[in-house]
Amino acid sequence: MKSTNTDNISKKVAKILIDVGCVIFRPRQPFKFDSGILSPVYVDNRLLISRPKERKIIIKYLVDQVRKIGIPDVVAGVATAGITHAAWIAQKLDIPMVYVRAEPKSHGRKNQVEGNIKRGQKVIIVEDMISTAGSSIRVLEVLKKLGAQVTDEVAIYTHNMKAADRNFQKSKIKFHALTNLDEVIKVAVSKGFLKSDQVQIIKGWTEDPQNWGKKMGFE
Repeated sequence: MKSTNTDNISKKVAKILIDVGCVIFRPRQPFKFDSGILSPVYVDNRLLISRPKERKIIIKYLVDQVRKIGIPDVVAGVATAGITHAAWIAQKLDIPMVYVRAEPKSHGRKNQVEGNIKRGQKVIIVEDMISTAGSSIRVLEVLKKLGAQVTDEVAIYTHNMKAADRNFQKSKIKFHALTNLDEVIKVAVSKGFLKSDQVQIIKGWTEDPQNWGKKMGFE
């Protein structure tokens, strides 16, 4: 079976994320998220902002994806990590951009959305990575309250969590990620960074991230 262009892009982006150091695997010494969840993998795509060559490739793929969906009236970056990528997409497409905070500011005009959105405008949400998609859904709700039409979201990477799939389906949002956990695992294995037993540990985490730490004896 021949590889599709989407498959090729997914592999190229996964390799970039591994090479830049955006993805770190620690199945035996898990990371702790703000939510308290323990994770054998940590993804920090903010490192791309310091790598002009690699970020140029990533932004090209994101822009191409937005074009396939249909160029919106506005792109909305999820604060904070999605802001830079949304800005570069907006610049390439010469369209307006906004960004959305998790909560309204406690001072000044107390804005939660920075920039202008008009009722009825088509908006695409931009995020750097997705775990449960909780942040994305909160942003979606804020944008809809302003009268925006939001049907799609693009991101660089997703953990492939079932919780994210459920959240997007419930909110009727079409989600498009350049690459995912399965693809970065393949790259990591090919480079000798992961062994088969470690792969199973990591994939087990995606099935039940809330209880994974306890099952593994870390808490």
